[in-house]
Amino acid sequence: MVTITTRNIVFFMIILKSLIIQSLSKPFIEHKNVINFHKNINHQKLYNNINHQKLYNNINNIHVEKLWIRMLENKKKIRKRSFSKKRNHIVYTNIDFKDLKFRLNILNQKSQIKILNYNSLVHASIESYLRMSNYIEKIISLSYFYFPMFEEKLKKFHLPKELKYLAIIESNLNPFATSKVGAQGIWQFMPETGKIYDLNIIHNVYDDRNDPVKSTEAACRYLKFLYKKIGNWELVLAAYNAGPGTVDKILQRYQNNKKDFWSLLEFFPKETQNYIPKFIAINYVMNYYKEHNIASIYHKYKYKYKDTVLIPIKEKISLKILSFYINIPYKDLIFLNPQYLVDYIPFDNGKFFIRLPKNKIILLKKKNIFLLRKKES
Repeated sequence: MVTITTRNIVFFMIILKSLIIQSLSKPFIEHKNVINFHKNINHQKLYNNINHQKLYNNINNIHVEKLWIRMLENKKKIRKRSFSKKRNHIVYTNIDFKDLKFRLNILNQKSQIKILNYNSLVHASIESYLRMSNYIEKIISLSYFYFPMFEEKLKKFHLPKELKYLAIIESNLNPFATSKVGAQGIWQFMPETGKIYDLNIIHNVYDDRNDPVKSTEAACRYLKFLYKKIGNWELVLAAYNAGPGTVDKILQRYQNNKKDFWSLLEFFPKETQNYIPKFIAINYVMNYYKEHNIASIYHKYKYKYKDTVLIPIKEKISLKILSFYINIPYKDLIFLNPQYLVDYIPFDNGKFFIRLPKNKIILLKKKNIFLLRKKES
């Protein structure tokens, strides 16, 4: 009797152990399948398959956007620990209207567009930006890379250099920014307008609107066209936001011969009503952030625009493979080349170029890959 009972207990223990092992193994097996799925996404066979290519493109688009968002995160965390130890670090989010008038007047005297004037809407917009000190710090960091290039292009087209601040309002200097209505890139071009200014799109593969250099040239040409047509910088900015057709209709309907934005304010869409105050506000904040105790907690980006060059590619190439060959972080390669929506760059008789740091050209020559000749940027 004792022997039978012992056998039953042993048998029961074996069954219980088997069930426990099975329950523990199942999540691991499922997790393993998920990992393998993501490995397969990069497989060349899947890339060549039309159905899988859409999935591949979507995953890469999400990955690229996350890379841009996280690009400076590690630097932020490192600096933030030491930054938080500083005593009495208080961002001054309020400013007396007399002081603000005085500072705006100084900016306006230096300005070529002469629209940096004070009013209550501008005051409110400035204090709103000052309350977003973390956002301003990131913009300052990105501006070290983008603003020299913006200023170079604006000078080429004989445009006021303070127009560079429009890109902050449009996209927060994010080349991957996409609006609800389909505007894309740092300067937020719609597909139709982009096409007029030679910004080409290859669906799910390539988008010139994301290219900071090409889109900046297009924005300069567009702003020059608007100013020639309208002749008033406040209304030019309003037209950039709402479209020239909207400005034309308002001017014709209300017969405003002075072309005064502020007297027509109530007739513009709500977003456009806030657009010019925001433009003046970001001009102020980017020039006076130190006076409000805002300082960039990010390092300046390690590459400078003037230290990069365009290289034509001579065969289809993966950015991941290229980053390995020339020893450059993948996220840096994407930051310099946001126009490519997928990892693989197509080849079309030297039509496509890649922007690289000049100090990486030697590695390209040594390895004799992906190099035809330099192109001036």
